[in-house]
Amino acid sequence: MYPSVLTGGAVATGLESGFRLGPWDVRPMLGTLSGPGGTLHLEPKVMNVLVCLAELAGEVVTHDQFIARVWRGRIVSDEVLSRCISLLRTRLGDDPREPRFIQTLPKIGYRLLTPVEPLVAPPTQPVQTPQLAEAPQPAAAVDAKAPVAAAPRRIRPRLVAGWTILGLLLLGAAGYLYLDRSPRRAAPPVAGEPTIAVLPFVNRSDDKENEYFSDGLTEEIIDRLANVPGLQVVASTSAFALKNQSEDVREIGERLGVSYVLEGSVRKEGDRVRITAQLVDAARGFHLWSKPFDTRVSDIFAVQDTIANSIVAELLPRLTAKSAAQIETAPPTKVIAAYELLLQGRYHLKRREEGPIRRSIELFEQAIALDPGFGEAYRELARAYALLPYYSYEDLEEMSERAVDTIERGTAVDPTLAASAQDVLSFVHLGRWEWVEAELGLRQALVTSPNDPNVHQWYSQLLASVGNAERSLHHALEARKHDVLSPVVNDRLAVAYMWVGDDERSRRQFELADELGMGPTANPEAYVVLLLRRGEYDKARDILVDLQKLFARASEWIDPFIAAQRDPAARPAAREAVARAARERGISPKYLFGAWVYLGEADAAMDVAFELLHEPAEFDVEFLFARETSILRRHPRFGELVTAIGLDRYWDQFGWPSMCARRGPTIECR
Repeated sequence: MYPSVLTGGAVATGLESGFRLGPWDVRPMLGTLSGPGGTLHLEPKVMNVLVCLAELAGEVVTHDQFIARVWRGRIVSDEVLSRCISLLRTRLGDDPREPRFIQTLPKIGYRLLTPVEPLVAPPTQPVQTPQLAEAPQPAAAVDAKAPVAAAPRRIRPRLVAGWTILGLLLLGAAGYLYLDRSPRRAAPPVAGEPTIAVLPFVNRSDDKENEYFSDGLTEEIIDRLANVPGLQVVASTSAFALKNQSEDVREIGERLGVSYVLEGSVRKEGDRVRITAQLVDAARGFHLWSKPFDTRVSDIFAVQDTIANSIVAELLPRLTAKSAAQIETAPPTKVIAAYELLLQGRYHLKRREEGPIRRSIELFEQAIALDPGFGEAYRELARAYALLPYYSYEDLEEMSERAVDTIERGTAVDPTLAASAQDVLSFVHLGRWEWVEAELGLRQALVTSPNDPNVHQWYSQLLASVGNAERSLHHALEARKHDVLSPVVNDRLAVAYMWVGDDERSRRQFELADELGMGPTANPEAYVVLLLRRGEYDKARDILVDLQKLFARASEWIDPFIAAQRDPAARPAAREAVARAARERGISPKYLFGAWVYLGEADAAMDVAFELLHEPAEFDVEFLFARETSILRRHPRFGELVTAIGLDRYWDQFGWPSMCARRGPTIECR
């Protein structure tokens, strides 16, 4: 089973023994959800989110309340909470467009619509549960806006996150921090190298809808400073994880491993904007520079440059001579209304949910309609198209085509887009197994944005897929260096450590990703591989059973399969159970492939691998180079398989991995 959901004191809400939610029986202390789909396990944080909603059923629960009650004030990004809500909706069978259980109140919070009834009977295997922190009074009920029309939701692999081991593509990650219960600390800055975090500027406007503007200003300043030679800038994911936090700047500096912090506020009233910015020495808490700016929205680009140049001037003694050059950014558009639509679109795109992504597409299209030459709007529209299929029922290839077409249209009116959109194009190439094109694009993207954690994360995935585990680890670490609090980045490093055989660090990284909000169900197959390596068979079994239930498939084959991992003598029975499941279509091809590999059935695994060639999103290419698949690499048809995948073309151009070589017309691997 998963670890106990709640540990530590006693809940005084009356829900500790469980509660009924429509057709579901919820047992918080066991971490289970029982109902029409059988008994399912929830990750600890996901269960805590559900309990928090249940305690305030019918009332709006704000983001701050969730942070206080579920994460005890620890730093997590908005995406982490969104993911927990998304997982709950999936398990409950809820539709965000017509919710029966969880309603979204845009920019406010969430509300549990279904009445909660405490269960009288206590759960078995009781464990102690904690007193959730006292929450502030909830906001008044607010009518939700009509949801965006969309295709039906489904569980689908997420390349936005990574690769598949037995099935789903993993949520990518990078970064290693020792996990304990004390406040998290980033790695110390490199000696002599100035590091800075730009915290989200606070929206002081009377209209809270202007938050997109303050967030957009923050990201623009981060982008400008990130291009200054010799200056290390914390990525926006980690910076925005600190949004609405009231910690001392010295504590923030320790958490992010930076020597300086830039913070500020924005008040926007119509066309007038007042911006206050201040640079703080993170070690001593002293203010080094502070200045207010009163301007018009039409002059915002010049103000962004001025703030960035002021920071560089203050840090110049520690920077290189190249850093002295003035930052002069050409306005991306002359149509300010189009720029504001771009910022609004980015604000929604960051939320990484189907509805907000669809809304971002509408806003980017409106920006292009106002200014057909607005290159950045095309790039962001392409990014939204590329991401949408991983959060919806949209076809992956169709959305990829739209992304590529959008970049081509944008490049026709703004040639600079050919370089600035390489990250998006590389993401698409990676999903299509276009390895050479992805390599060339990521190399170019690193020239343009050498500190972009997303580029390093995707490069890590590419390199692992072509059999270069060591370089994959290097780029995973680079991603972590620039984005220390990103759960996605930290998860990627767990996988990269696993591929080089450092299973203990991999375990700690998975735990860290879990603490940051990306638990086992975000990357279940990768975690199962690690559990099987470590002999934690019961945990691996529970995850596999849950996954089969989630996809409405039989799980009878799992116990014999696990028994065979414990004792090779049990393999014959396991082979028969897996074969029976395959005949009865009780196991998907992607899971069948993994099962045959672990049972030592190289011929059967190879047959399934060739079937999976027609479903690239379902095939775990990285797994082909794991130590578990050595029997597959020695198979006489392995050369044919890697040729079909297109890896030989990549290797011919960029070098062959140590485990493979071309011998005349054949490919031999070990």
